[in-house]
Amino acid sequence: MIPREITILLFEGFAALDAVGPADVFLTANQQAGSEAYRLRYVAPGGAVRASNGMGFTGEPLADVAPSRVRMLLVPGADEEPLGAALADESLIAWVAAAAGAAQRVCSVCSGAFFLREAGALAGRRATTHWRGLSALARGSLAPEVVDGALFVEDGSVWTSAGVTAGIDMALAIVARDLGQATALAVAREMVLFLVRPGDQAQFSAPLELQGKGAGSGLEDLPAWLEARLAERVNVSDMAAAMGMSERNFHRRCRATYGETPLALLQRLRLEQVRALLEQGGVPLKTIARRSGLGDVANLRRQFRAAYGVAPQAYQERFGPIIS
Repeated sequence: MIPREITILLFEGFAALDAVGPADVFLTANQQAGSEAYRLRYVAPGGAVRASNGMGFTGEPLADVAPSRVRMLLVPGADEEPLGAALADESLIAWVAAAAGAAQRVCSVCSGAFFLREAGALAGRRATTHWRGLSALARGSLAPEVVDGALFVEDGSVWTSAGVTAGIDMALAIVARDLGQATALAVAREMVLFLVRPGDQAQFSAPLELQGKGAGSGLEDLPAWLEARLAERVNVSDMAAAMGMSERNFHRRCRATYGETPLALLQRLRLEQVRALLEQGGVPLKTIARRSGLGDVANLRRQFRAAYGVAPQAYQERFGPIIS
């Protein structure tokens, strides 16, 4: 087997896990495949840089690496300040543009997508990044069609992923494409990853999203209060009393804060509970229906399909735990 060479770009202040996470996936794939399926190569301006966590990294000096020889390029992200400094380096962007034009596969993790955008590699393509940067990525003449919420997006030879650990999900998907799903599952087991997640799974759960929306509204405790009572009969009067508000004021505040009625919010959390239990595996649908407050299996199936467009069993087959 001829190794697939992966060139990983390092720059001052890059997020270490963005690079190291996928790198470890590819190296573990070598172990599981019993051969050098991937050969990693690191390049850095000047040959040495420091990551955002303070760790020092070395690579081949960028000036010594011909971009025309890059076969697969992976670009990590960074926080706003080091990212801005790197994007202002015209010679670095020119190298990325040339390498992306020559490479057979181009990948970014988190805000690394902004390098690909500035290099012209995302124009006319679908792409994603960390949820905080989605709107910024969509700006400008070279902007891609931004996919909101995806863990990673594949558009032809270009792969982009969301924040931090989503780069691991993307790398596993690449391993599955190159070496087969069995090898990708073996890598996930070896790295003690709970799930091999497809790219269209959400970047974050409904409870986490709702906690962020509720901050400072007076209803920040509502999602947690509801989650603790999903299996119970809960009405709007109960919710309002728990939040110390009149029903009318509570209903108005809930819609303003979360963009939906209290009962719709409760239903969303119940369905999120169903998703979590399906992903966990080993829990009968009858138990899931009871624990989520959806009553019976028939109602669970009906509500789940209406919300997600797929049957619970099909969802579990796709997103459920790895079976050894």
